[in-house]
Amino acid sequence: MPAAPSPNRSRRTTRWVWLLLLIVVAGGAAYYFLADDNSASEEEVGTSESAGGQAGMPATAVAAIAASQGDLPLELTALGTVRPLQSVAVRPRVEGELLSVNFEEGEEVQQGQRLARIDPRDYQAQLDQAQGQLAQDQAQLASAREDLARYEKLIETNYVSRQELEQQRQLVRQYEGTVASDRASVQSAQVQLDYTDISAPISGIVGIRNVDPGNIVQLGDDDPIVTITQLDPISVIFSLPSRYVDTVRQRLTNGDRPSVRVTGTDGETYRGQLSSIDSNINSGTGTIRLRATLENPDGGLYPNAYVDVSLVSQILRDRVIVPEPAVQTGQDGNYVYVVGDDDTVSRRDVTLEATQDGRSALTSGVEAGERVVVDGVDNLREGASVRVVSDALPGESSDAVADENDAIADERDGDDAAS
Repeated sequence: MPAAPSPNRSRRTTRWVWLLLLIVVAGGAAYYFLADDNSASEEEVGTSESAGGQAGMPATAVAAIAASQGDLPLELTALGTVRPLQSVAVRPRVEGELLSVNFEEGEEVQQGQRLARIDPRDYQAQLDQAQGQLAQDQAQLASAREDLARYEKLIETNYVSRQELEQQRQLVRQYEGTVASDRASVQSAQVQLDYTDISAPISGIVGIRNVDPGNIVQLGDDDPIVTITQLDPISVIFSLPSRYVDTVRQRLTNGDRPSVRVTGTDGETYRGQLSSIDSNINSGTGTIRLRATLENPDGGLYPNAYVDVSLVSQILRDRVIVPEPAVQTGQDGNYVYVVGDDDTVSRRDVTLEATQDGRSALTSGVEAGERVVVDGVDNLREGASVRVVSDALPGESSDAVADENDAIADERDGDDAAS
């Protein structure tokens, strides 16, 4: 007869059954609640995605500037050398002792001002001698003319022969030639005497003198007495590639003097005009030389100094002008983003004619007054929503635009984490 089950064993079996039932019930409840939460999350995600599909991405902060209508000067740059319009080495025209020097080195002198004086006594004596000879020959000419007048009266009464009359006429002509020669000698002696008084042939700045008073100056001396250089106005010689010859010559031929800007060694800016162009091209370098003339009242431009030259070679008239950062380059050419009235952007293909000093001239694609994006272009696409936070160039408003873009990025990161 089998043994009866133990009471303790029966109680343990009952506890295990209840524990198993509790585990099953707890598992079912957990599954129910987790499934309900997942369903709710999926609904929220769907709602969020649906809302995102309707509202679109957050608007991008950009800087935009209105296109303008105007002229765009095109500048060419070159390295130039300052050259005086006039520079004269003052040399003696006669020989003799230098009696005096009547200038200070480095001072400004005027045309005709006495600079130095050579001993004039020998040349004064030569002038006096020539004048004496002239007076003597003039007296002989006067006597011969009086005799000729008497012969012309006596020929009618046959007191003189016609041969004597002709001889007297020849004598008068001879004395007339002698007197003319004497006058030329007087003029020559006067010129030699005048050369002893050395005057400034031009107005300008005198340099360092090479001869002191008391020295004998001669024709053909290696060094001049002094050099005078005109500083105002002054010129700058520079070279440009030969491909610009036609453009520059045409403007000069039409009477249009292109403006020139020169930056001196002191950093100062001087403005002038192109005055001339060389008559031939340097075949070795393929360049042509040009001369610009500038006012130089303070003497800031000094001869033989190297300067930076900017020449306005051409002016594009009545063009649509946009900031250079607005023009982007793609596979199909240049384009810009234009901000519409609804704060969305459209991509426009443009024709770029030239760029100068941060401004670009367009011949098609944009009308004056339309706003073009100059900062924040990298995040744009056709039809994208934008917020115009600045109407200045990137360098002038970069901080505001950067802060706005950072805020948008943080907002996107927060949305991604929530979902």
